[in-house]
Amino acid sequence: MKNRIPRPAMHGFQSDKDIATWTLPKGATSRLGRGVVMDVAFSPNGTSFSVGTRLGVWWYEFPSMTPIALWDTERGVVSAVAFSPCGKRLAASNWDGLVKVWDISHRVCITQMERHGRSGDKISQIVFSPDGKHLAVSSDQETTVYLWHPETGKEIARLSCNTIWPNSRAARPLTFSPDSCLLACTSPDDTHQAADLISVWNVNTGERVASLRGHKTLVYALDFSPCGQYLASGDRSGTLRVWDVTDAKPVRVSNEYAEKHSVIPSYSPSGTLLAAGVGENTITVWNVESCEKLDTFEYHGNISVMHFSSGTHLAVATPFEFKVWTAGNSNTLSSIPGHTHIPFSLTFSPDGQTLVSVGSGFATCWNVATKQRQQLIACTKTTIHSVYISPSGNMRAMGDVENRLNVWDIETSNTFAILTEHQKKVTSVAFDFVGEQWVSADIEGKLYVSDGKDKQIALFGHTDSIVSVAFAPDGKRLVSASRDNTVRVWDITNSEEIASLHLTPLLDDKLLDGNLYKGDSREIQRLHKVFAKGSSGPRMEHIIRTIAFSPCCNVIAGGLYREIRLWDATTYEVRMVILPPIGCYYPFALAFSPCGQYLASGSWWQNTEKVSIRLWVVATGENIATFWGHSTDVQDLAFSPDGTLLASGSYDGTILLWDMKPYL
Repeated sequence: MKNRIPRPAMHGFQSDKDIATWTLPKGATSRLGRGVVMDVAFSPNGTSFSVGTRLGVWWYEFPSMTPIALWDTERGVVSAVAFSPCGKRLAASNWDGLVKVWDISHRVCITQMERHGRSGDKISQIVFSPDGKHLAVSSDQETTVYLWHPETGKEIARLSCNTIWPNSRAARPLTFSPDSCLLACTSPDDTHQAADLISVWNVNTGERVASLRGHKTLVYALDFSPCGQYLASGDRSGTLRVWDVTDAKPVRVSNEYAEKHSVIPSYSPSGTLLAAGVGENTITVWNVESCEKLDTFEYHGNISVMHFSSGTHLAVATPFEFKVWTAGNSNTLSSIPGHTHIPFSLTFSPDGQTLVSVGSGFATCWNVATKQRQQLIACTKTTIHSVYISPSGNMRAMGDVENRLNVWDIETSNTFAILTEHQKKVTSVAFDFVGEQWVSADIEGKLYVSDGKDKQIALFGHTDSIVSVAFAPDGKRLVSASRDNTVRVWDITNSEEIASLHLTPLLDDKLLDGNLYKGDSREIQRLHKVFAKGSSGPRMEHIIRTIAFSPCCNVIAGGLYREIRLWDATTYEVRMVILPPIGCYYPFALAFSPCGQYLASGSWWQNTEKVSIRLWVVATGENIATFWGHSTDVQDLAFSPDGTLLASGSYDGTILLWDMKPYL
């Protein structure tokens, strides 16, 4: 625990309105998107709210919805946020188990605590006690609730049922009683593996004073009444329960507020119980006491965060949108456009003016010059996989509905090709360089190539799910990578396999002394030591995640665990193996520069503060530039057509644009 931590660099309550440039990493020119929403907290006075995202903590004025600050981006991946009752403090936690308490007026972190739990078990809920003397946190998997003093960081107690969750979960709700003496939280119900029980703890003694059973599934939210006598709980099947805490008995059970989806209870300051019920595409807010429907509004996509604050504000975030409902307001719904889907795939238009990101079934078109979203593409029940942009600006999209692959014109919405051959989930798709043909692959290892007219080719050979496909620039060959640990090259003209690229271990003492292995010198030295001990070579997982053809059609690149492998695209022999340094063992995003002389690689997260993006010289394997910007996995990379920009899309829900002019 550390106190009075020096103020980090942050963008805080300043006048700069170009939010695409706030707290940019070195080398980046702008940021598109504001990060995936993980949690929302409204200030006690209702004038602002904070949004915890995988980028950091955003501050918004309310009700104008104007962004005014961006904090805590050094590590990012903020999983939970909460205001203190006085409104002077903000607590924020991240995926690494770190909890920070901020002095809002001075914009400084005053206390920092760390929860030592299982790896990957992120903190999912934070809550201050009403008297401000306790800060409670819970995590996704561990059942222990930690209590700290928010001003000193001293640990007060650990409340545990000595049980474990049978399955992972999205969040574990917490709520204090109004007098700060009781804390309610969920725990695994040992009598019903798929359900939660509600544990009520005496904060002062650390004793569990009540176990409330009755829910048949996971509990989504908890809230004490202002009088402290009642506790409301809502679960994921739409059942709302109200308990009398004094005798641990239910006084109300209802499932009429949600259509077999989540229901969230929330008491207003006057003691009126409200409930937000989730339907198939709508959310309805109810007055539970009078059974009156107060409002209904639509949402699109799967809900990732839903937060009800004191019965007055309801925030709902999906990969498609972020909305805030306000009680008693004639204009009840406000939207924030910047928090969008994870960009799994990136495509520049031929003129470089538009960048399209695809993810979570949606596609977003960004104006590169203005850094603004100019179009959001979504098709009901269709998962969009890829987009092609012609030189004239016309866009084609490829997506599937229950394994039926559709290709359609975005501007006219006309479908001009349907592929029904896939019997299992489609895993990877790609257009060729001129958009005249496309390939789709599935979890069975089957490939289909089509042009929507006469050509439809089936390519079989893989025995497991295909993770990546890429056309050669001339459109005559296709390369595919699979979980069966093979990479295959296909002749599309003759509908046959022409090569299987080497993925088995190449590590050899003579090869290390030659020119085959490049990259981090420490990795090469480590391998020398292994061979010096007489070993036949280290065991390495030959996991491949991505494959790419160079624009010159002479090199094929593959992103594997602990290496980037380059093959000659004519002889199909291994040309080079690049070994990234420790902390960058997952180079699973690759992109060649338009000239073909450079290769960019993006890593998945590996216990580093940020994730690296590296620029390599293809001919020599030299690492000429490294950029650190995203807080978690880089999903895809794309060069602009003129090579001056590199776009990186991350699991954090943002796209960074990097200036390549100093390097290429």
